[in-house]
Parts: sequence; structure tokens; C-alpha cells
Amino acid sequence: MGVLEYFMILLTVLELSNRNGPHATASPPYHYGSSVFPSPSLFLSPSPSPSPLPPPPQWTFDVMKFGAVGDGKTDDSTAFELTWKAACKGISDNGVKISVPIGKKFLVSPIKFEGPCLCPNITFEILGSIIAQPKSAWKNKRSSEWIMFSRVEKLNVVGNGQGLIDGQGDSWWLEGGNARPTAMIFSNCKNLEISGLKHINSPKFHISMTDCHYANISSLQIIAPPLSPNTDGIDIASSSNIFIHNSTIETGDDCIAIKGGTSNTTISEIVCGPGHGISIGSLGQQGKHDEVEGIKVSNCTLNGTDNGVRIKTWQGGSGFARNITFSNINFTAVENPIVIDQFYCPHKICTNKLSAVKVSNVSFVGIRGTSYKWKDATISIRCSDTVPCTDILIDNVHITSTVPRQPVSAVCINARGSVNDTSSPIVDCLKY
Repeated sequence: MGVLEYFMILLTVLELSNRNGPHATASPPYHYGSSVFPSPSLFLSPSPSPSPLPPPPQWTFDVMKFGAVGDGKTDDSTAFELTWKAACKGISDNGVKISVPIGKKFLVSPIKFEGPCLCPNITFEILGSIIAQPKSAWKNKRSSEWIMFSRVEKLNVVGNGQGLIDGQGDSWWLEGGNARPTAMIFSNCKNLEISGLKHINSPKFHISMTDCHYANISSLQIIAPPLSPNTDGIDIASSSNIFIHNSTIETGDDCIAIKGGTSNTTISEIVCGPGHGISIGSLGQQGKHDEVEGIKVSNCTLNGTDNGVRIKTWQGGSGFARNITFSNINFTAVENPIVIDQFYCPHKICTNKLSAVKVSNVSFVGIRGTSYKWKDATISIRCSDTVPCTDILIDNVHITSTVPRQPVSAVCINARGSVNDTSSPIVDCLKY
């Protein structure tokens, strides 16, 4: 049989196979008369596997396309408002993104980004700088917020290590008074992410969260001068399931403050200082009922702060602060390393009252470092006569003084608990 006849037979077999449809089968080898031929599949390239479909595109809304100038002089508030409204109404299975581009400075007046939105999630990507107006340009100088996000689910405010939020707070600090705005407020937000941003010089708190649940806050750098008033780094109130980690905070007040109504919050890998340390409170001000529980602070470093880790409550309040753990904390020249104060009174003169926020089940574990001075003692636990502190644990705590021959000490008033493996300072004041 010649080569030409062989291929004519092969083509006939293929044609018959195609006529029987794509699902037809034939058992090789194929026969033609007395000759036997291999399956035609040996001569064909295998069909390639279908490529996976690309993910659906994420719609991007660039503030520049909505009229923003980004020269640091023109008020771009309207452009930001228009961008938010368009993005909030966008419908995309993969969410939408608002882009604040790199290399631009956007001057923004007080603004509110409000939900609920139609899309399943919004990424607010800040790669450039957002700058507040100086106080002289604010129409309402008693406003409590500059940038506010409200009632937004699955919101991601990200800076990728490039974005800057500048509150221009110096014009507010010099004139004094408490009527100063918080730079960025999150209210009634769920499944929130904040990461990769640098916040500087807020008139008051840098970041505040109220009624937020399931939030991940990371990779932030927050900076304000040591004497700037009430410039807390992060304030959390009436929120739950919050994770704050891997951030650096240098301010004139608390690096992080956990306030009433907050539960199940974890703080880890924070470098704090200067500032007033990491605080629970203040709680119970003006007779308020406050509840805080399930707080874990671990693997943090505090440098040159006025306080280390503390719980502060006012006389006359009610409620509780319980199930709180401070562990693996390192101090360097911290003024008041460990504090529980149920007589918190920043006004120097406060009226004695019988009721108090109950403090219980608080652990200080694996805390070490140095202190250079203190008001009462290196470890100060001062509790109410009528509502004493209970179940306080001091375990593996070792703090020394940076001042030669200056002894460290512990003071406990109306506190019950236990001490393990702690010799500097000696803690013999806890009642068992």
C-alpha cells in the first residue's frame, strides 16, 4: 500500500468519526480490509484546556476625573463628594475603588462619606496627600470632625505606605480650647480595613471609631508633637472585634484609648511614644455607665511615654472593665509603667463619690523595661473603697529605674489579686 492510499484511508476514518458527532467513540486500532491502522488521535494535537476567566473588573473612580485639582491650594471638597456619590452607587461584583492619585495634594474641607452603598465593597485608595484647611478657613470652627465615614460596610481605606492625611492641627493647638475636630472618624461601619497610611498633626484625635464591628487596622504611622493637646492616635468606643497591629504612634496623648462599650479588641506589635501610653478609659465620667471587656494588649514597645499601660476610671461612674490582659510589653524610660486608677481626675480637684466602675480580672504578664520617674510608684493600683479591684494578676514583671540608686516600688489600695515571679519592684501590697 502506498503512502497516498494510506492517508486517503485515514481521512475517510476521520470524516466518519466527525459524522458520528463529537461524542462518538471507536475502539482502535482501525481496520480497512486486511490492513490495520493506528487511531487517528495519534496524529492530532490534544485540545488545549480552556483558560480560566479573568476576575470581573473593579470599577475605579479617580477624583481627578470629577474635577479635583490637587495643587494643595484649590478646595477639592466638591470633587471628592461627587466621586463618592458615583462610587457609592456603582454596582460591581468585585467592588469599586476611589483613587486619590500619587504626587498630588488635595485640600479638603470638612466632608462626610455616607452609606449604605450599592456595591459590595469600596476601596478608598489614598496615594497622594489629603490636607485640611487651617482653622482660619473653617466655616464652622466648632465642628467635631474633618473626614467622616458613616454607615459603610466592607470599606477599605488604604494608603499602600504612600498616602498622607495632614490635619494641620498647629493652628488649633495654639488657640487652645476643646472644640477641635477629629481628623478621621468611622461611625457605624462593619468589616472595615484601614492600612498603610501616615496621619500627622490632627487638631484632636487622629482616628476615632464608634459603633464599628470587625475592623482590621494595620501599618499606620501617626505623628504629632509631644505637647499637642488631646491628639490621641486611635480612639475606640462602642465597638467590637477590633484588631490593631503593626503600627507606630507618636502623639501628645494616648497612643491608643479603649473607651466604653468596647469588647473583644486585640492590640499587638505597636510602637508607642512619645505620648500617654495605651489606656483603657477614661470610663465613668459624669456618672456614666461604661462597659469594657475582652481586651488583649501584647508585644508592644513604649518609649518615653508619660504612662505605660493603664486603666483609668472616674469616681461616680458604674459598669465594669474586666477580662483585660497586658502581656509581653517592653518599656524604655516610661514615667508611670503600670497604672490602675479608679480616682482619675485630670482637673486636680474632684468630688469624692461612692460608686465606681468595677475593675476585675486584669493581668499584667511578661512586662519588663525601665522607668525614670513616677507619681506614686512604678506599679500603682489605686482602687475604690466601695468597689475594690479584684482578680489582679502580676506575673513575671521586672522594671528597673534609669536613675542610679533610685528604688522602684509598688502601691496597692483596695486591690485583691496575686503575684508571681516579680522582684522588681517587690509587690507585697495585693490582698489575696
